[in-house]
Amino acid sequence: MNKPKSAVGAHSVLGHLLSIVGYSLGTLMLLALLLESVGAYETEVEYETILVTSIFLGICVIGVMAGARVKGRVKRFRQYVALISLQELTSIGDIASQTNKSVEFVRKDLQKMISKRYFVNAAIDTYADKIIVGAGMPPAEGGSREYEVFHCPGCGAKGTKAKGNIGYCDYCGSPVQ
Repeated sequence: MNKPKSAVGAHSVLGHLLSIVGYSLGTLMLLALLLESVGAYETEVEYETILVTSIFLGICVIGVMAGARVKGRVKRFRQYVALISLQELTSIGDIASQTNKSVEFVRKDLQKMISKRYFVNAAIDTYADKIIVGAGMPPAEGGSREYEVFHCPGCGAKGTKAKGNIGYCDYCGSPVQ
């Protein structure tokens, strides 16, 4: 059986990696640009070096911005999970008012997170304008198994699973003992 991988964890690592690489290379490129411009007074200006360094510096800025965008999305995901799972808010309007974002922004953001597999078992009900996350609840009366409540180590959501079995978080797909 294939275990789901946490897209949230992977994107969190990606965001940090992009930021670290962007800042590190950006610092080196600024230093190289500074050294080239200082050396330009002593020798002939090498425009090619300045151009290449400037292009790499631009790429570093794009990397830092992309890292910040990914980290922001992961942070909003954790905020949404807290609102949906712990405070039991499912209305997109209620979530938007709690996050101080517009309803349209939250709707698009949640849909993007669903498509990027941040939420592994979720959908947006456009008629009711709410998010629905997995069944997640044990069967009604008469079920023969015992269930226990857990808090996901990956995203902090609460859920239920069969006692003694490995379960998976309905929100981020992390395995839970």
